Amino acid sequence: MELVLLRHAQPAWVTAQGRGDSNPGLTALGTEKASELRETLGREDFDSILVSSYRRCQQTAQAIFGGPENWQTEEWLKEIRLPDFSQTPAEQVHKFFRDAKKRRLSEWWQGIPGGETFHDFHSRITTGLLNHLESMGVSRMRPGNKEDHHLFEISPKAYGTRHLIVSHLGTTGLILSELLHLELVPWVWESFCLDWNGAVRLETTKVADGYIFSMRKFNEFGHRDPSLGLPSEVQP
Repeated sequence: MELVLLRHAQPAWVTAQGRGDSNPGLTALGTEKASELRETLGREDFDSILVSSYRRCQQTAQAIFGGPENWQTEEWLKEIRLPDFSQTPAEQVHKFFRDAKKRRLSEWWQGIPGGETFHDFHSRITTGLLNHLESMGVSRMRPGNKEDHHLFEISPKAYGTRHLIVSHLGTTGLILSELLHLELVPWVWESFCLDWNGAVRLETTKVADGYIFSMRKFNEFGHRDPSLGLPSEVQP
């Protein structure tokens, strides 16, 4: 079974009035880059496509796959909840996030001040993910076993199927943390540096008497997100 995780394209975090936007759509560049995937990712066959309900993900999916009749919208895929910045000047919003990122790592467990805690975010994503996998015929073999609780069993109906999730940097980070059995930390998405429109391809691999998820490709199709701290030749 293959699972593809796609991050949304570039969002317009600042409105035309210079205010912050907690649920932005895509920029012109974001729409252009997402539309370019019509001839690649958009031509691939998927047995299911799940999309976060936030506008930036909905517009990314629309640019690639057409109307919402082609996918299923899921609330559990939403990014970690942020404070409402709709009446806040953009520069104050940028300062807020710069200051939040400078906090001690021990404080990151509380999430962004005024938003969802990391523990609540993690619970929402992992519960939704495991329920989704189970609906596809993939479930933990021995969830209570300390040594090999990461192993999955796959029903015959899941053999050869392909599934896509369109979501966010944080959501994708937690899914990867869960499926690649990484240590749970609230800065996990900072470690992956998945750019806008970036895709991750995972495939199930036979190990012992079960299966694990293996990463086959990372950041496929991505266009640079400078906020991740990487050098960029072209600023957005």
